[in-house]
Amino acid sequence: MLSARRANRRYFRQAYQTGRHGWAVEEPSSRVVRALERLSRLAPGGRLLDIGCGEGRHAIAAAKLGFSVTGVDFEPLALRRARRFAAAKRARGITFRRADALRLPLPAASFDVVLDCGCLHHQPKSDWPAYRAGVLRVLRPGGFFVLSVFSPRFSLFRGRRRRWHIAQGAYRRCFTPRDIAQLFARDFELLSLTEERDEQRGFWHALMRRR
Repeated sequence: MLSARRANRRYFRQAYQTGRHGWAVEEPSSRVVRALERLSRLAPGGRLLDIGCGEGRHAIAAAKLGFSVTGVDFEPLALRRARRFAAAKRARGITFRRADALRLPLPAASFDVVLDCGCLHHQPKSDWPAYRAGVLRVLRPGGFFVLSVFSPRFSLFRGRRRRWHIAQGAYRRCFTPRDIAQLFARDFELLSLTEERDEQRGFWHALMRRR
């Protein structure tokens, strides 16, 4: 049986090869853009890290708002598409590089903002401490963390008691506000937490400041 990490890598490789997946390719989340607009006033021209950047939709949006952006993803095909989309949209100030979200090869305290839209909820709970440690290491004190994760209202979890499962070969986990607090409250001040919900999708969108 494949580990959750290996299953994820196989799933995302196939997803980018076929183009059949459940997330938007070029259109950024309006909730994430709203947070980035707010941060463009709080940390104008700051350095931003997009973890699990995929095809670069949020990295490009951040660059358009004046951030100097580094987008990281483990899947090379995603990064190739991200570079192509960024060039087509004439987005400047973005560097895309291959990296594991649990082993970020980046200097300490080198970012004013860290963004994760859809990466953490694919990490098994045993990897959460490594994930958190990596975010803390690269984010400067007083810096901001933007996080979007599945809520229990997401269609794959609605009405089910178990909070995680493997669907289409990928590990997925939903979060409650308590989960987010237990994982991050010691090191971050929670500035806002909103739930996006409709018939199919349920997400928590959190904005935090590192203590």
